[in-house]
Amino acid sequence: MSGRTSTSFRVPAAIVAGAILFGLGGVLPGYLASDFTLKLANEGMLLGLLALSVAFLMSEAGLVALGAASIYGGSGYLFAIAMNDWAMSPTAAIVFAFLAIIAYSGVLGALIVRTNPLAFMMLTLAAGEMISHVVMLEAVHDYTGGADGLVVSFKGTILGMQAADFASPQHFWPIGWTAVWLIGVTLWSVSRSKLGATLRAVRQNEERMRFSGFGTYVPRVVAYVLVNAVAAVSGLLHVLNTGFVSPESLGLGVSTNALVAALMGGTAGSIGPLAGGLIFAFAQDEFGARGATQLLTGVAIVLFIVVFPRGVVGGLVATVRRIVPGVDRKQGKS
Repeated sequence: MSGRTSTSFRVPAAIVAGAILFGLGGVLPGYLASDFTLKLANEGMLLGLLALSVAFLMSEAGLVALGAASIYGGSGYLFAIAMNDWAMSPTAAIVFAFLAIIAYSGVLGALIVRTNPLAFMMLTLAAGEMISHVVMLEAVHDYTGGADGLVVSFKGTILGMQAADFASPQHFWPIGWTAVWLIGVTLWSVSRSKLGATLRAVRQNEERMRFSGFGTYVPRVVAYVLVNAVAAVSGLLHVLNTGFVSPESLGLGVSTNALVAALMGGTAGSIGPLAGGLIFAFAQDEFGARGATQLLTGVAIVLFIVVFPRGVVGGLVATVRRIVPGVDRKQGKS
């Protein structure tokens, strides 16, 4: 079967699968036993969104960012400061925080994407660690709250919703779920665009792309800003949900959790990282109840990566292709 026919098969199948999952997720709150379970699902969903930003950069550009938490927590701090100290409306504070993160990402990305993948990873880690220490400085304590963090003084509404609505797991889930799927579809579309094809070609052989006359710098900067925009949305949703932001949200632990969630769910596509975020959140709760969070988390990570080297979703897709007759043939692989 030709590549064109294979593509024409994959696109409708992906759209149908995405629509079904979106619908199932939309009715999820009605079937969960408690608000606590839904609260965990909300946390997993937001971690999955952050994991999606990490996974997209890995799969498309071959770059690993260890500073995702600085964007995630940084957007929350900017929103909280704009609300508490500058008396902005919630909507204006969101726009300000988002645009400030985009500007920061553009400058940082312009400086670091020229480096090799290992140096890029270390530079994102260094930048993230610097920001996590800045909020602890005595000079900015009145704005950031130091080690105590900030409680957001939420006054006004966003799309007619009060602070209490965002704090409610039942009310927050459809907001977060819709945002997650809009972003997932956007990244999926980008991966299928000329930009996505260019990024993958640069990942495979940057030198050949340059010799062939293609620019390799701007596409990487654009990709870096794009994934940081996703991380910023995740951070803003988190601060709206919890009404609180602390130095922990900027820490390396959040970045590594996102990376682990992406590897557990699978870095290819939009569904894998989201699934990884949900798995990670529920597993952490279960491990914590047994009093051995770190030990069991380490064991689980090793098992997941050994058993599912392409992530849970990647493994399931590969299994379906082996079991269901004709799927590989329709996709031009036999």
